[in-house]
Amino acid sequence: MSLPGGNMAKAGAVARIITRNLLILFLALLVVGTIIAGGELRIERNDLGKVYKFYPKNDSSLLDTIGGYFSATWKFLRDPPEVRGESLETFVVKSFALLVLTEVFLLAVGLFLGLRAGYYRGWIDKVVSVLAPTLSAMPSWFIGVVFLFLFYWKLSLFPINFEGTINWAEVHGTLSTSTYLRALALPVLTLVFSSLWEYAFNVRNMIVNERNGDHVLYDVARGLPEGRIMRKLLRTALPAFLTFTTYNFLEILTGMMLIEVIFNIHGLGYLMAISFGLTRIGDGFGFAYAPEILFFATAVMMLFYFINAVVMEGLYLYLDPRSGGERQ
Repeated sequence: MSLPGGNMAKAGAVARIITRNLLILFLALLVVGTIIAGGELRIERNDLGKVYKFYPKNDSSLLDTIGGYFSATWKFLRDPPEVRGESLETFVVKSFALLVLTEVFLLAVGLFLGLRAGYYRGWIDKVVSVLAPTLSAMPSWFIGVVFLFLFYWKLSLFPINFEGTINWAEVHGTLSTSTYLRALALPVLTLVFSSLWEYAFNVRNMIVNERNGDHVLYDVARGLPEGRIMRKLLRTALPAFLTFTTYNFLEILTGMMLIEVIFNIHGLGYLMAISFGLTRIGDGFGFAYAPEILFFATAVMMLFYFINAVVMEGLYLYLDPRSGGERQ
């Protein structure tokens, strides 16, 4: 049975996790808002280009400008406008789908490979140990270009233009869930492959350390099935793995932004890319800047990080026996 005191302690710990991450989220948005607002004010005051605003303001102070970003983001969430012919909410949905698919495959395959490598060793251990330091030094966009050449140009297995694939299916009446999954296959494969081996290597190290523990040797001596021993090892190593996943999530988000641009996925990364850049203004060129869109995309990505941190740290409290309140 569960101890009431332990449940209260865990509830308090979860509340502290949520409060801490909300504070981090708010402070991070203030910093980002300050940077974006500084760019907007410099462009306007020095006439460096065109600033596109959904909600024009007459105020020109830094604090008023940042406050306008928060207000615009709230309005965007309640009533999403269109950006280049697409509702703003579709950008969020596409990034969320890409992120969820990546996380699911990354966690499942990473845990499987790491558990097998750490427990059985052998050739899987050698592969994981070699690929982890090698691929961790390569950015996801570079792996994306390699996969584009291999799976599209050479093997013709997957499409490389997400929006083009979806639009073609809509025109020909063949759009279905499988169309979306096939169009997302190569971007997801790229993101998973670029981070998979580092995840597996960390799990492998945790399993190797735990495998030589007295409790594991005792279970082996008792003749427990390997599957049961591996499940116990996984439960022991999982809390530390969740901590690693929490802090590595930003790397996945950064990689996702670039992958969206490479494979033409109109998600949050694509939205950020089109929110600033050089454009023709009159007879010359200037800087086109959409600060509210840039802040919105950043805010939603930080919200993704907040949700991931709360979920992962909450699972850590539940799985780690040292947190108290475990089942007796």
